[in-house]
Amino acid sequence: MEKQFIRIFNLFKNDVYRLSYSYTKNISDSDDITQNVFVKLYKHNEVLELDDISIKKWLFKVTINECKSLLLSSWKKKIIPFTEKEENTLYVKVNDNSILDQVMQLPKKYRLVIFLYYYENYNTKEISEILNSTVTNVQTMLSRARDKLKDIIREDENE
Repeated sequence: MEKQFIRIFNLFKNDVYRLSYSYTKNISDSDDITQNVFVKLYKHNEVLELDDISIKKWLFKVTINECKSLLLSSWKKKIIPFTEKEENTLYVKVNDNSILDQVMQLPKKYRLVIFLYYYENYNTKEISEILNSTVTNVQTMLSRARDKLKDIIREDENE
């Protein structure tokens, strides 16, 4: 099981980190969440017996729950966030702004579906399973996220 855990860790650590960063917008919080997710995976070693796709879905569900827990914690509500910029993320330039920066301007629920759909290539059915939502709801959120992202891109182009 140790070798399987290490293989899974190396395979999905960046995906878990990127998901948590897209949710929290904070490097330190993303580091903590990623660590917590893999500690939970280590404790629930029965998950390691699943196929890689199922393990990734499990990791994403746990990551989303960890993000929600962190953001709802009383400690998090009392601190003032320190502004930072991720250096190791996908960075595509569009008119001196990155797509990632524009996606990060979206509300949390829209960032999440955009990340899962475009960055992780999940279909709407898989996203609905990860988020415990309906396919129709995911499609609606994707549509609204795209509309909001178009508005953000247009605003940035006009500046």
